[in-house]
Amino acid sequence: MKRIISVLLLAVCNLFGQEDDGLTQQEWEALRDKYAIQAIIMLARIDTLNTQIDSFKVIKDKGENLDCEEELYKIVGATKEDVNNFRNKFEITENKINGNVGTPDDARRMYFDEISVSKIRCLPEFSDRFASMVKKLEPWYSQQIPGNVTTGNEYMVAVGDNLKKISLLFYGTTTLWPRIWEANKDGILNPNFMYGSFKKKISNPNKIYPGQLLRIPPKNN
Repeated sequence: MKRIISVLLLAVCNLFGQEDDGLTQQEWEALRDKYAIQAIIMLARIDTLNTQIDSFKVIKDKGENLDCEEELYKIVGATKEDVNNFRNKFEITENKINGNVGTPDDARRMYFDEISVSKIRCLPEFSDRFASMVKKLEPWYSQQIPGNVTTGNEYMVAVGDNLKKISLLFYGTTTLWPRIWEANKDGILNPNFMYGSFKKKISNPNKIYPGQLLRIPPKNN
């Protein structure tokens, strides 16, 4: 940087040390002023670059001293040890669900229900993988259902069922489906069997899910 300044100053000095080669005094002064202005502009640019370099150094130093993982852990209210323990349980559950090892209830006990209520699952390491587990859990439940399980006052929903179809099965008509809905809209018989609060009751009569155990009111009730 100092070398650049020296070169500019030397150029100006050399300009005035040269013999007259036909330029008038006014032309020489104009040329001198031109080089002087260029030197000032260069010095201003150098000052700006120095300021930017100092700013980048500050950002670099802050970036090197920032522990991103620790900051993320603070957001979800966890320590590094908490995350390590969660990771172990997450991987056990993920292996069970991906490989259909045991039963869905086994996976929920070890440790799907636990990790599903933990904020740690929102960390980038786990969020997409957790969403994938949720998508795989319901079809796995469906595979565990050997068919429609029915008694006189309850019915387990199978793939392809709807309330009209169930009404026809129990009452011989599709028109009494509201009776089944009324009996289950505030909660099904096996709410802990299903993942997701919206599946623990039938708030929408057009949406029922395999594995839900429904109350079937008597036809003449």
